[in-house]
Amino acid sequence: MKTIRLITALSLCALSWISVLVAQSHIVDVQSGEEVTLMCTNVTNYTSLVFWFRLVKTNQVSCIAVLFNINYVSYCDGFQNGTFETTTNISTVFLKIKHVGVSDSGLYFCGFYANARPIFSVIRLNVNGKFTATFLCLLVPWLFF
Repeated sequence: MKTIRLITALSLCALSWISVLVAQSHIVDVQSGEEVTLMCTNVTNYTSLVFWFRLVKTNQVSCIAVLFNINYVSYCDGFQNGTFETTTNISTVFLKIKHVGVSDSGLYFCGFYANARPIFSVIRLNVNGKFTATFLCLLVPWLFF
């Protein structure tokens, strides 16, 4: 029985390592209640279709906003309350989150649609220093022995 739990735990850690490795390009730590602005470089150098979405709890993907041009942003269901604000100065796209909470922790994807291909930047947002799966994976083998 311990072997099955260990294999399951290590498998979950392997999946978590993938998400942690993907997200290591940019990690933002913030305290609950603060305001944070996530940024990504617009690799297209012109205003194209830009979108923000996030992955939380390893399986819930949510659309946050779609920027159709420099002047028009459409916020997705559940994100129209003014807590999230998307802007751009063409070279950089910003996602401001006001009054972040622990539930805002996760992977944020900034995507561009250019030359008929999607291009993504990944940002990991940690609220309140919430530990990532990396630390859990280091501890898991010791929990079973």
